[in-house]
Amino acid sequence: MGLRLLSYNVRYATLDDGPDAWSERRDAVADLVRSAAPDVVCFQEVWETQFEDLADRLPDYAWVRERTSSGEHTPVAYRTDRLSVVDREVFSLSETPSDRHAMDWETTVPRVTTAARLRGDDTTFVAASTHLDHGSEWARRRGAALLAERFGDRPVPTVMAGDFNCTPADPPYRAMTEAGFRDARDDADASAGPETTFNDFDGPQTGRRIDHVFVAGDLGVDRLEVLPDRDDRGRYPSDHFPVLAELSPGDDGG
Repeated sequence: MGLRLLSYNVRYATLDDGPDAWSERRDAVADLVRSAAPDVVCFQEVWETQFEDLADRLPDYAWVRERTSSGEHTPVAYRTDRLSVVDREVFSLSETPSDRHAMDWETTVPRVTTAARLRGDDTTFVAASTHLDHGSEWARRRGAALLAERFGDRPVPTVMAGDFNCTPADPPYRAMTEAGFRDARDDADASAGPETTFNDFDGPQTGRRIDHVFVAGDLGVDRLEVLPDRDDRGRYPSDHFPVLAELSPGDDGG
């Protein structure tokens, strides 16, 4: 079965965003997800009220997330008509991953990763959603090292997607590729959309390809697309562009 996976940092809800406040763009976020028609969505910067809004607007998806009302979530949503969940885990990027609220390495806020082992008609794979810290280079390096350690040698095909707050020239990115992950953009047979993934609600920010989809194991990448869609007001639904990967389980691209 072919798989469509979307990685999307939806920007946390804050009234400071004025015309780009969550209440003004939540419908557009859900519309964009529906139009992309992914089988799996790796979300970042989802707070509890945002989760409720998205779950209401995306009824065809089930959600893997932690059951807490505090802090940022990185949930994984999947289409229930195509996939079922086999196993799940949520852990913090810290010295004590089992502590959801742990803050190490000078991170600005607690950072968590959500991983779901999913099964389709003829494939099983892991989809993980993560968000490395924006303020601490040390936290980004250590967070990437933790992800590489926990996921780099798994026998199951794995997709690690999210906002890594780093470009391909930075050490956290290299930690992922050195652990055996492949950048889906480089692996893709075809690609489309802007080179950057950050728009700051204004326009593509040059040199800011910081949202990545990494693959490991028997997963081919047919296409990778950055989606610069605007809403009916001409605004961006988030300050990040979503990244859509079309994947072929059972094909490692070799």
